[in-house]
Amino acid sequence: MIGAIIWICLIGFMFIGVPIAFSMGISATIMLLVNHTATSVVIAQKAVNALDSFTIMAIPFFMMASSILSGADVGKKIFRFAGTLVQHLPGGLAHVNILTSMIMAGMSGSSVSDVSGIGKMEMDAMTEAGYDKGFSAAVTAASSTVAPIIPPSTSMILYGSITGVSIGKLLIGGLLPGLLMGLAMGVIAYVISVRRHYPLQERATGKAIRASFKDSFAALMMPVILIAGILSGVFTATEAACVATVYSILISLFWYRTINFKQLFKILENTSTFASSTLFVLAMAGVFGLVLTHNQVPTKICNFFLSLSNNKYVLLFLVNVMLLILGCLMEGNSIYMILGPVLGVLAVQLGCDPVAFGVMVVFNLTLGLITPPVGLCLFLTQKVAGITSQEMIKSIVPFVIALIISLLVITYIPQICSLLPNLLM
Repeated sequence: MIGAIIWICLIGFMFIGVPIAFSMGISATIMLLVNHTATSVVIAQKAVNALDSFTIMAIPFFMMASSILSGADVGKKIFRFAGTLVQHLPGGLAHVNILTSMIMAGMSGSSVSDVSGIGKMEMDAMTEAGYDKGFSAAVTAASSTVAPIIPPSTSMILYGSITGVSIGKLLIGGLLPGLLMGLAMGVIAYVISVRRHYPLQERATGKAIRASFKDSFAALMMPVILIAGILSGVFTATEAACVATVYSILISLFWYRTINFKQLFKILENTSTFASSTLFVLAMAGVFGLVLTHNQVPTKICNFFLSLSNNKYVLLFLVNVMLLILGCLMEGNSIYMILGPVLGVLAVQLGCDPVAFGVMVVFNLTLGLITPPVGLCLFLTQKVAGITSQEMIKSIVPFVIALIISLLVITYIPQICSLLPNLLM
């Protein structure tokens, strides 16, 4: 009964426009005080303790690294290098767009940073080469979804910190699914480009490839350093975030010299504001989780799912459908906060590999970035491209279908997610 009431309170507050953090905090506090489950002091302690974690520190540091790289225009160098590799293929600039997002994912781990940082440049390059705006915007939005999958990923860190799953394994587990996403989007881009007879680009010369590689070398080394460091055990995911921040500052200030100290301090100021709002949501999620735990809500929800079918694969399909629907209606991080404890218990009850299940969840909720009505990256890209919502949605449908198929593949072939973590860690 209490579990149902808190969900009704949460949804009610969100419905009238109360921010998710306050909705969770107010709903949970009311329930705890009314039922004398905890005092105001305990509630405050729980909020603080939710942030008292070495792992949580990775989130603001990766945000900072992402902001610095975006402000330093590193994406332009990566775009030029990717162009020398794949621009000659049918749909060349679409493939360049996708490859750029995959490389940038290894630096920022943020879809929004991808779209806002280099999205306009990518779309301008494609439209100037003869691609229509709708297709250019769809490729840009769809390719940005790879950022939370390929390490480093703040979404993986968040999910791991809530559920207790190894964050290092989650990060490495996203490598192959990230490559699968890139391949799936590349196939769609190829087919559409051939059908629409988009212009072909000239193959880059060896000299051009070497020159572009040299120019982008420092940036390209960042994901290599992070992944190698995590795999070798030299540093943890949180320490990797600190390394990413320091490295991004060094190459931006002294290697590329694309920002100065004044610009750096402004970037740090903006990142601090954004990170603090994220951490506040985490604190309120800790209080909300206290109510769920006391009332055994995760266990009850899991028992409900398990009562629907005895077939593990049917249940996995239902979980995916539920998450896809929620992803269309809510921001992904909010869902991690609210359902994280439930999903962690459910993975155990279903007998799933916790790493593969976690990657599946993050992959699933990432699609919410490009599906209406919330679709942050979908509508951000549409606004930058200057096209209608109808044209944007129509253009991105083939990519969404391809990504959903990829989601089903990793759901029913979990070895794609667990192979590298089990092999390397």
